[in-house]
Amino acid sequence: MSEAAGADSGEDRAASNLPTARSPRIVLFDLDDTLCDYAGARHRRLTIAFRDALAAIPLEQRPDIDALIARSIALAPHGEAHFPDLLRAHGVEDERAIARAQSWFRANRLHGLDLFADAADVLRTVRAQRPDRRLGIITNGPADVQREKIERLALAPLLDVVLISGEVGIEKPDPRIFALALDKVGGLPSEAVYVGDAPGFDIAGAVAAGVRAVWLNRVGTPFPPDHPPPDAELRELAELVELLSERI
Repeated sequence: MSEAAGADSGEDRAASNLPTARSPRIVLFDLDDTLCDYAGARHRRLTIAFRDALAAIPLEQRPDIDALIARSIALAPHGEAHFPDLLRAHGVEDERAIARAQSWFRANRLHGLDLFADAADVLRTVRAQRPDRRLGIITNGPADVQREKIERLALAPLLDVVLISGEVGIEKPDPRIFALALDKVGGLPSEAVYVGDAPGFDIAGAVAAGVRAVWLNRVGTPFPPDHPPPDAELRELAELVELLSERI
């Protein structure tokens, strides 16, 4: 997919090889950065933790905090065990400040986490399109963390099935976790569509499971050529409503 294709209108992006037959009975979603803004919340948490740790360093000697955050995410996207080595390498010598940054980050692991503005309305509208429709989430991650997110975001009442890799011992892109979700709602791959933001986990996994894949590409990046392509591409989650009613 070219950069020009990524900049097309919603109608053009939805013009895919999806069949125009009856809309799918089962709609499954990724959680992080599809329904909720995990990346944004993580950036805010790292900003708070690192600003405190860097406070004792003269302003002119402090590293650029955005660069520091990018380095932290590259080293470990989800944890804080790397903080001591990272912060020492950037001039933080106060062990108490390092420990404080780690402690705050652990204690506030869901600080600032919210659904994207359109997510709840999309879930309700997508369900209302068909009286027999079933909705669900398939997400990778530790069971306790992902369950806490779902509770915090009040998603459970909107869903029929939630599969977390840390609970079932299978993670995307393994097609078995998609098959398990379909089994729980009593459906076939041909009846389902999966919506996610990660080509290597969401799209590749859905394609391997025989489920139609919708790529949520909010930033308009080209799709990686080394992954199986999605059946459709969206720039906003709200575009899914029209896609399901007219294109799938």
